[in-house]
Amino acid sequence: MADRSYGHFTQQAYTLQPRRSRVAGFGQWVLSCALCLALGAAAAIGYARAPVLPSATTACAASPEDDKAEQELTRTRLALQQEVAARGAVQEAADASAAEVRRLNEELRFLRSQGQPPRR
Repeated sequence: MADRSYGHFTQQAYTLQPRRSRVAGFGQWVLSCALCLALGAAAAIGYARAPVLPSATTACAASPEDDKAEQELTRTRLALQQEVAARGAVQEAADASAAEVRRLNEELRFLRSQGQPPRR
C-alpha cells in the first residue's frame, strides 16, 4: 500500500496573501473618489442651471388689469361701508319713529279713557 502521509502539508506555515496589490487597491480608492467628485460637480452644475421659480414671498409687479380690479374692489368696499352706515341711520330713525308712535298711542288711550277729546 502506498504511504498516505500528509504531514508535509501540516508542517508548513501559511500566511494570507492579498488578492490585489496595494497599488491596485489605492488606485481603486482614488478612482472612486474622483468619480464621486465628478458626480457632485455635475449635480451642482445642474442645480445652478435649473430655472429659478419665484417664491411665495417675492412680490410681483401688478399688471394694469390688477390695478383696475384693485380700484374696483376698493370702490365696492367703500360703497358697502356707505350702505351699512345708511341702513344704520334708517334703522335708528325707524326705531325712534316706532317709539314715538307707541308714546302717542298710549297718550291717545289715556285721553280716551278720561273722556276728553284728543288735542289737535
